[in-house]
Amino acid sequence: MADQPPEVMRAGEDQARKPPFALTRHISRLAAVFDAAPIAVGVWSVDGELMHANPVLCDLVGRSRTEMLGTPFETFIDPADAEGVLDLVRDVWNGVRNFFECDFRCRRASGTDLWLRAYMTGVYGPSGGPEYFISQIFSFADRRSDRSHAEHLAQQSPAMLWQTDEHGLPQHGNPSSYRFFGLPDRSGELRRALFETMHPHDYEAERPRLVHKITNREPFDFVARSRRVDGDWRWLHHRAVPVFDENREFEGFCGVSFDVSEHEAVRRELENVRRLFQSITEAGPIAVLRTDASGNITYANGRWAEMFEDHEDRLHQMNWQQVIEPDHVDEIVRRATKSVNTGEPFVMRVRALDPMRPAGSSAFEGRGGNQYWGELRVAPVYTEEGVHDGFVATLSDISSEVAARSRADRLARVIDAGSDFLMIAERNSEISYVNDAAMETLGVRGANGGDGSFLMDVLDDDSFQLFHEVIEPVLVEVGIWRGEMTLRDRNGALLPVSALVLAQHNDTGHIESFSIVARDITDLKAAEGQMRELATHDYLTGLPNRVQLYEHLDKALARFQRHGDAVALFYLDLDEFKPINDDMGHNVGDAVLVAVSDRIDTVIRETDTAARIGGDEFAVLIQGVADQPSLSQLADRLIKAISMPIPLDGGATVSVGVSIGAAVANEECGEADALMAVADSAMYLAKTAGRGCYQFVVPGQLGPGSRGSDG
Repeated sequence: MADQPPEVMRAGEDQARKPPFALTRHISRLAAVFDAAPIAVGVWSVDGELMHANPVLCDLVGRSRTEMLGTPFETFIDPADAEGVLDLVRDVWNGVRNFFECDFRCRRASGTDLWLRAYMTGVYGPSGGPEYFISQIFSFADRRSDRSHAEHLAQQSPAMLWQTDEHGLPQHGNPSSYRFFGLPDRSGELRRALFETMHPHDYEAERPRLVHKITNREPFDFVARSRRVDGDWRWLHHRAVPVFDENREFEGFCGVSFDVSEHEAVRRELENVRRLFQSITEAGPIAVLRTDASGNITYANGRWAEMFEDHEDRLHQMNWQQVIEPDHVDEIVRRATKSVNTGEPFVMRVRALDPMRPAGSSAFEGRGGNQYWGELRVAPVYTEEGVHDGFVATLSDISSEVAARSRADRLARVIDAGSDFLMIAERNSEISYVNDAAMETLGVRGANGGDGSFLMDVLDDDSFQLFHEVIEPVLVEVGIWRGEMTLRDRNGALLPVSALVLAQHNDTGHIESFSIVARDITDLKAAEGQMRELATHDYLTGLPNRVQLYEHLDKALARFQRHGDAVALFYLDLDEFKPINDDMGHNVGDAVLVAVSDRIDTVIRETDTAARIGGDEFAVLIQGVADQPSLSQLADRLIKAISMPIPLDGGATVSVGVSIGAAVANEECGEADALMAVADSAMYLAKTAGRGCYQFVVPGQLGPGSRGSDG
């Protein structure tokens, strides 16, 4: 055929051919040695025909020795490599070399190609030339896979990868490079685009340093603007390293370009923010501080002066600890240290105080003497080099919020009378308070009612672990958690609930207790389970329906695509069911369908999935089995089981048959709909063949791959 490779082993036809020296006798003597070898060995005539294959080679190719004998060598090489292999064979004929390497086509268990490296060695006879060739495969590593992976990474990388000539001019790039400039892949215009689209100001600024680096063959990197295909100016960070060949000859540079426009925008925005910081904060209603890394106040806006009723600029001479209640200092230091490491701000409730006035003075009249309740928000500040440079802190008035705490207590009494469960647990998990609903249903008592209980007494084991491993850390960070957990009632029965957990903090910001409000959702869970069952199962037979079958089939095919796990699908259609349903009534028809579904479920394995997909049609998903003999046995058992007489009420019996279409997933058919369609087509072939039988159809072929006998 025109698209097949040339007969590469006949490269020496133009030379004088001499008969082999007792070639058959030599091979028969060496066959036992070859067959015992732990590597793949093949013996080839000079005409390129396989004369002997040891067991390892047969296993790798996936064919028996009898099938392989006489197979031409070009069957096992890539047509694209044929010309190069032909040159290597000529070298052996001409005495330039006595062996060469080439890629050899083997077969994976999944049926796909596996390319391994083969070593072809000429065996010389009295004529002085090679009388036959021996192929050997030592390594089982697929070298093509490594190359294809590297190529794939380069082609799919979102970064722009490019290569220059020895003058530093980009010549080639990956698809991301061409897409950025709106050029067709491998258009050859990357050199022009990379420099002509660069902003003139940036190019002139970087050009002297760039020329120096390229001239001295040193790595270089720079940031400059380039115009994207849509006309937008983007900041690109270019980095490149010199590349040398195996002889240490300079070839050019390999480079990468990243779009850093967002980072550049942030940097410039921070510069503007820094310039506007003082003017904005002076006009704001919130007290703002700026400290250095040691905590000394370098800036305080006018709101602090108003708060202290003293407009002297005294805070510039102080440390932040002098204007905060001492009880808060340790917690602020702990959170600030963490904030510096993570870059995240933190918030906590504090009492600010006037350091120049004694406690009990009138400076904060109505706010507790010289104290002022506020919400403190602190954010770390860094230099452009990323070095911590202090903090910015704001303090907003929450005095009214503190006063509202008493109103919240009154609201809790309303909740106490409701049907939801209300519990308050201390930091050590001891339950200090429960409302009437919790006491009556859960059987727990708070410490206020005598002998108190603990959370472990009311939560099941999984929920207790959830509380300590998940809920508590969330409460430390945000103070609130919503979700579902499971409680135990007074009789030990499990009770699913929807819960809200709140953390209560003390004046220093530490959690001192938890409030849990829970609502019984038993009825909701039961309804959800029923709805889930109705949505995924057939109402009559109880088998999975088409929806759940597709869910299982999609998962099985995903494992097939990733790992090569076998997947087969049977499509079953009952024979002679319609007369029973029409003549004897739907009640009898329903009884037959239930009996058939039970028989199917009895025949298949627990790992397989039987489903009713509509009317008198069923499907069976088989996982882990792809060989036709095993599937044929299963089809025979199904036909036999289903065709047995079905007893009816009153002593009568009816009989139905079944036609089965079978398909096995392969590279041609790896999607659920496609595999279902192939199995359906095979079922119709079984119907046409006389019913009561099965048919296999190989996806990708026009006709059935094999035919089953009737039951």
